[in-house]
Amino acid sequence: MKLLLNTSPYRLEQGYELGFGPSVFDTMAEVILAFREPCQDILFSYTNWDRELDPYREHLIKDSVHIFHADVIYDPNQEISQKVKKVLLHHYAPESDPIADQVLMDQMLTRFRESPLDELDEELLRKIGTAVHEMHSFYTLKDRDEATQTFINNRLVETTTSTWLYPFERPAHLESQLWYRANTKEEILQSFELTHWMFACVIVNRNAQVEDYCYLLDYTEEHGDEHDGMVLYISTKWPEFFKDAVLPKLQVLLGDKLEIVK
Repeated sequence: MKLLLNTSPYRLEQGYELGFGPSVFDTMAEVILAFREPCQDILFSYTNWDRELDPYREHLIKDSVHIFHADVIYDPNQEISQKVKKVLLHHYAPESDPIADQVLMDQMLTRFRESPLDELDEELLRKIGTAVHEMHSFYTLKDRDEATQTFINNRLVETTTSTWLYPFERPAHLESQLWYRANTKEEILQSFELTHWMFACVIVNRNAQVEDYCYLLDYTEEHGDEHDGMVLYISTKWPEFFKDAVLPKLQVLLGDKLEIVK
């Protein structure tokens, strides 16, 4: 594991030494807390995306058809299947009643999955793909379950639409970013579980705006010739304070696994 201090932003290259997914939750929560001083807040970012402007939407719609056709989509309550059944019924028997013709819809779904995709009507496939994609994707917080919405809304500090903090280009389909407070380890772990453990957050002085951050942390996965695995990008406006105050905490937390490259 390497902490590269000769790049901007800094890079904490972890690979998969700390694990992947839930196995890293505890350690990454401790890593985040190492950056925070008592007078500061940790603000996590939740991004709302514009569904219609998504440049990958057509690809995702086509992919959704294949996933549903192969019956490998996560649909525990059969809500997606019920939606597709109605699409099939409207296409093949538009005069039928969706409430009264459940058996017919079940038969249509069975025939759909037994038929090769290249033999099915393209317009029908697009309607099915669109229905599946819309029910299986999260573009805004409103698409999430009630528990996730409540967790974020109860901790919401700031909403930004034009502020962009990252060194790469702002995506065209970004609608807004919701910045919510999670200062305790318990809250951070809950955030991982409800939203995503590949996170972005800022550490700010209390009541400061997000663009006035002390640290910006961006945790993601990369694959390349020089590095393969998880990496934490660390942007700071106070590099000397990071080296004096935060780095010693990371060294204690990560121990002999951590190699520092200056």
